[in-house]
Amino acid sequence: MRKERSSKTHPRDPAESLSRFEVGAVVALGLVLSLRMLGLFMIYPIFSQLASHYAGATAFTIGLALGSYGLTQGIFQLPFGWLSDRWGRKTVIVIGLLLFAVGSAMAALSTTITGLIAGRLVQGLGAIGSTTLAFISDVTHEEHRTRAMATAGGFIGLSFGIAIVLGPLLARAIGLAGIFWLTGFLALAAIALVLVVRPPAWSHRPVPDRRRSAFRSVLAHRDLRRLDFGILIQHAVLTSLFLVLPQLTHRALGMDAADNWLLYLPLLAGAFVLSLPFVILAEIRAAFRPSLRAGILALGIGLGLLLAVPGSAVGLVVGLGLYFAAFTLLEALLPSWVSRITPVGFSGSGLGVYSSFQFLGIFLGGAVGGLVWAQAGIRGVLVLDLLALVAWFGVAWPLANVRRCRTLLFRLPGQPDVSLLRSRLDALDGVLEWRYAEEEGVLYLRVEPRLMVDQGLQSLRTQFGF
Repeated sequence: MRKERSSKTHPRDPAESLSRFEVGAVVALGLVLSLRMLGLFMIYPIFSQLASHYAGATAFTIGLALGSYGLTQGIFQLPFGWLSDRWGRKTVIVIGLLLFAVGSAMAALSTTITGLIAGRLVQGLGAIGSTTLAFISDVTHEEHRTRAMATAGGFIGLSFGIAIVLGPLLARAIGLAGIFWLTGFLALAAIALVLVVRPPAWSHRPVPDRRRSAFRSVLAHRDLRRLDFGILIQHAVLTSLFLVLPQLTHRALGMDAADNWLLYLPLLAGAFVLSLPFVILAEIRAAFRPSLRAGILALGIGLGLLLAVPGSAVGLVVGLGLYFAAFTLLEALLPSWVSRITPVGFSGSGLGVYSSFQFLGIFLGGAVGGLVWAQAGIRGVLVLDLLALVAWFGVAWPLANVRRCRTLLFRLPGQPDVSLLRSRLDALDGVLEWRYAEEEGVLYLRVEPRLMVDQGLQSLRTQFGF
C-alpha cells in the first residue's frame, strides 16, 4: 500500500542510532561474515597459478574449482535460512561454519584438482550468509536495519581488500594448502563470535507462513530481480577475471602471483578513496541510479583497457584501478539498495535471495570463465566479461531511483480494527508504504524522512495504543 510523495518536511527520526547492544551484535556478526570471506578471497589472486600444479588441472577444471564453492553456497542459502527458523540462528550458523572448516581441510589435504573441487563444494555447504543476515535482522530494530546491513557489508568489503593483499603474501610462506588450513581455522574462530551474541527479549523469529509470503513478494519485485541479476554479474566477472589476472600481471609487469600484493595494495587503497565520495553521495542524496550506471561503465572501461592494450603496464594499472574503484562502490551500493526497496518488513528475505544470486555468480564466473579460458584464452575471458557488463547495463537501465526513506516498527496490542487502521494510514501524509503483520502483531511503516508525519503518528499511537 503506497502513498504519493508530499512536499512537506520530516524531522529527524527519534531512533536514528543503533543502541550499544545492537552495535556489539552487528560487529560480532559482521566479523563472522568477514572472517569467512577473508579465507575465501585470499585464494583469488593466486589460485589459478598454484592450482595448475595439481594432478588433472586444466584451464576449465581450475575455473570449476574456483567457482564450485559458489554453486553449493547459492543452492543452500535459502534452505539454511528455513532451517534457522526452526532450529535457531546460532545452531544453523555453527553447523555451517563446521561444514566450511571440514571443506577447507579437504581442500588443504588434496593433491588432485578433483579433490580440490570436492573440498570447495563442501566448503559451500556451509551456506550461512543469509542466516547471518537474518540474525542481524533479529538483533536490530527495523528502523536501524538498513544501517546495520550496511555496516555488515562494510566488514565484507574490508575483508575483500585485506584478503587480496594478504593472499599473495601468505602463498609465498605457506602455499595454497596452508591458506586452506588458515581458512578452516578462521571458520572455527568465528564460532566463538556467534556464541557471544544473545538475541534480545524483543527479538522474534519469523513465522513460516510469513516467510513464504516474503519470498513471493521479493521474487515478484521487478527492481529487486534487476539488482539480483546485477550482483550475479558482478561476482561472475570478478571470479573469471581473477582466473587470468596472474597471467596479465606477469605479462605487463613481470610479476609472479606471490608478488601481486605490491600491485593490489596501492590499487585497493586508491579504489577505496576514489569510491568513498560516491558511496556517501548515493546514501545522502539517494543518488543510487546514476551511481550504479557510472559504476557499471567504470567496470567496463577498466576491463576495456586490459583488452585494448595487452601487455601495457600503464593500461593494466589504470584499468585495474578503475575496476577496483567501481567494484568497491557497487559492493556498498547494491545491498543498501536492496534493503531500501524490499517490501516493508521483508528485508531478511530480500537479502537472502540477493546472497544466493551473488554466490551463483561466483560459480558461473569460475565454470564458464574457465571453459572460455581453455577455448579462447585470456582475450576470450575479457570479451565475455565485457559482454556480461553490457547485459547488466541494459537490465539495470530501467531501475527506478531510490527515495530517501526510513522504516519504523510498532507493536500493536490486542486485535486492532484493520479497516480503521487502513483508512487512517492511507490518509496520513508521508507514509510511502505500510504493512500490518497480523501473526506478529507488528505494524511496519516506510516513511519519507522529509515529510511531517510525527503529529499524525502520535494521534495513531494514542488511538491504537502503541
